Amino acid sequence: MKKLFLKPTVMLVAFGFAIFSAFAFKPAADESALTVYQGHLQVSPGNCENKFIDCQDTNNGKPCYFGSVQLRRMNASGTSCPTLLWEIEQ
Repeated sequence: MKKLFLKPTVMLVAFGFAIFSAFAFKPAADESALTVYQGHLQVSPGNCENKFIDCQDTNNGKPCYFGSVQLRRMNASGTSCPTLLWEIEQ
């Protein structure tokens, strides 16, 4: 009788602990994984001008500006710059 009760209980506790540990702990942000992009101004749709200012694409609430205009990231094909960029935190 003791064995019938103990085995399922241990399995449920182990399963519960596994679920808890999967959601309870978040890995620390790796600063070396920060990607730096050159900031571009969108002159017109499909036309962007490089301003050689380093920015990041992770939103930290601090826009990356050139004058009063927020800089953007050039897409992979080099035809437009749709993604807004943010200041690199020190």
